[in-house]
Amino acid sequence: MRSTKVWVIAALLASLGVGVMLYKHFVLEFPLAPDTKYNSWYVEARLDLYSPNPWQPGDKPVLLNMQLPHASNTLALVDENIIARRFGFEKTSEKDALGNKQVVFSKRRIDAQETIFYRAIVYELDAPKQEKITPPELPDSPYSRHNRPKVAEGEKQAPIYLAVDALIEEAREKSASTKTFVREIYKLARASEDDRIKLIRDTVNSRMSPGALAALLLEAAEVPTRMAHGLKLMDDNRKADFAEWLEAYVKGKWLAIDPEKSTFGLQSKYIVWWYGSVPFIAVEEGKAHVEANVSVRHNTNDALTKAIWKSGQGSNFFLAFSFYNMPLDSQILFKVLLMIPLGGLAIAFLRQVVGVKTFGTFMPVLIALAFRETGLIIGLFLFMGVVALGLMIRNYFDHLKLLLVPRLAAVLTVVVLVLSLLAMASNRLGLVVGLSISLFPIVILTMTIERMTLMWEEYGPGEALKVGFSSLFAAILAFFVMNNKSLSYLVFGFPELLLVVLALCMLLGRYNHYKLTEYIRFRSLQKSLMALEKKEAGKKAGD
Repeated sequence: MRSTKVWVIAALLASLGVGVMLYKHFVLEFPLAPDTKYNSWYVEARLDLYSPNPWQPGDKPVLLNMQLPHASNTLALVDENIIARRFGFEKTSEKDALGNKQVVFSKRRIDAQETIFYRAIVYELDAPKQEKITPPELPDSPYSRHNRPKVAEGEKQAPIYLAVDALIEEAREKSASTKTFVREIYKLARASEDDRIKLIRDTVNSRMSPGALAALLLEAAEVPTRMAHGLKLMDDNRKADFAEWLEAYVKGKWLAIDPEKSTFGLQSKYIVWWYGSVPFIAVEEGKAHVEANVSVRHNTNDALTKAIWKSGQGSNFFLAFSFYNMPLDSQILFKVLLMIPLGGLAIAFLRQVVGVKTFGTFMPVLIALAFRETGLIIGLFLFMGVVALGLMIRNYFDHLKLLLVPRLAAVLTVVVLVLSLLAMASNRLGLVVGLSISLFPIVILTMTIERMTLMWEEYGPGEALKVGFSSLFAAILAFFVMNNKSLSYLVFGFPELLLVVLALCMLLGRYNHYKLTEYIRFRSLQKSLMALEKKEAGKKAGD
């Protein structure tokens, strides 16, 4: 019954710890590794406004409209800010029919030169988020058959309509689905030598891009489309140009056609700035010359910083009660303290499952903490030197027939004197590591010397040295566990994992099977028993 309770409590503790950790990882985006980085880009749009007459400032109010970039299912926009001194500005609260948002700048009169900055940070999401896409309305194109002007009987249809119909029919013949139809239309729109394409360009717009021409044909075929204008996110670009690409609505999704490779899906990372044929900058009222320059700078940031910033925006409960909100000196202290349970778990596993004997449970853990300060190699020599010297002095005190408590106090004093002398000597020699000798757990060293002496007297020097070196081995293992950078980060960032450590300690407390060392210890006995069984079996067979 008690065993079942232990298993149930351990399972609940472990589930709670792992559940909170997974919530912080998947929802709050806390990374699971200390060196996890994420890609981000600083984007900046600089607008230089000039008066129409450089010698005379404008005397009419100016109203300026600028498109703002869009977040997507793979890219997020954070830390947007606008620097527009002596300008009034307001972001539109609602998106227009194409989903665009704008910022409107206003000023009573333009000086000789004015400058406006828009800045934002674009970062890449770890996993694409699900987007709810509202089905668009069917396009109302003037080139679709039901919108064309009626033609009197006997009159010829306008040539542009014939060209549009011919291209659509050719694409339909070569396609088997809406997606393949869009692909074939885009291929035809790129055929600049085709007479039909030339006719459409000459009639509508001679500078029409292949994407815009494909959009015209697809809308005539009643396939919803939109033209996207965006920025390619590259390493660094002081003067970036906006790219243009076509997106078609197919089976509930907007499919983009890469402007460079003419394939479905954008091969490079782009952030959409606006949709449609509207310009990036539009002077709604007044007169002003506007020069726009857009820059991109790539940056690599710590993923933990992003998660803390993002979670802090909503004052999340788990971040409010987090070590990251504590003063830095307290954070450094708890980074060490939180590793002690892991060291204790390692020692418990060695003692309970492996069968390694040590002088207590906490002595190897505290010695391992001292190794973090002195370094493993120097710490080992210091530990063995102090213990060896302490054993000799303790043996001398034993000849003096001192009582237990005064004897321990005397050994403690000797240990402090030895450590002090070593610290002063190392400082004299210019060894910085010597200054951290005093961090050794002096009381634990004293008790180790006392227990080794008693074991030496009761069980002999062999057993005392065996347990002493076993304790040293356990301290080294605890050192590697407690000094692991990834484990230290996980426990500090996800302290709820200590509930899992607690659950494992409880399960180890119920372990009552053979230890691994006992299998080795009784191997010879097992061989003897097997030989005896064979011998008896042979006798029975002879009888």
